[in-house]
Amino acid sequence: MRQSLSEQQQVTIYQYRLIRRKTIRPELVQSHVFIAALFLGCLVIVYHLNGLFAWLFGFVLVQLLHMVILLLTFIRVEEAVERRWQWRITPPWFGIGPANDISLRLFRRVHRTMLWIGLCLIALLYPWANEPLMISCICWHLWLLIPRSLISISFRKESKDGVLRLHTSEASYYHR
Repeated sequence: MRQSLSEQQQVTIYQYRLIRRKTIRPELVQSHVFIAALFLGCLVIVYHLNGLFAWLFGFVLVQLLHMVILLLTFIRVEEAVERRWQWRITPPWFGIGPANDISLRLFRRVHRTMLWIGLCLIALLYPWANEPLMISCICWHLWLLIPRSLISISFRKESKDGVLRLHTSEASYYHR
């Protein structure tokens, strides 16, 4: 029951026309969640109870780190302030993400900034954090950004002035 691309292109939301739709397969979402469970298992096997605490604390710490980076990015980017962001727990969009549609350019900029600044801030924790916490923070940071990076890569050939809409089972790209 798939629509052909010509039928999809006729779908119009406000002044935007659907250019491309990327379906997120359930197997991909399940494997993404399985990676987090596998990561927990490895930390518990190697570091025992410290690994479990590092896994939990690392997740919370990275979420706070992402929120701070987003807030600082919003200071720099004027149009980001107008957009609403929310915290989600629906796979594959764990963490803070756009609540509505967002320009592809802004989506890429925010997540590229979040990737590099997040890694730098986690590296600053090195003198004070123990080994399982450092591993946990780096893995959670990358794990949370992988689905967004894959969407950004899949729409890399599209014009940057289009609009991206994220749903739990698909990502859609619209253009004027």
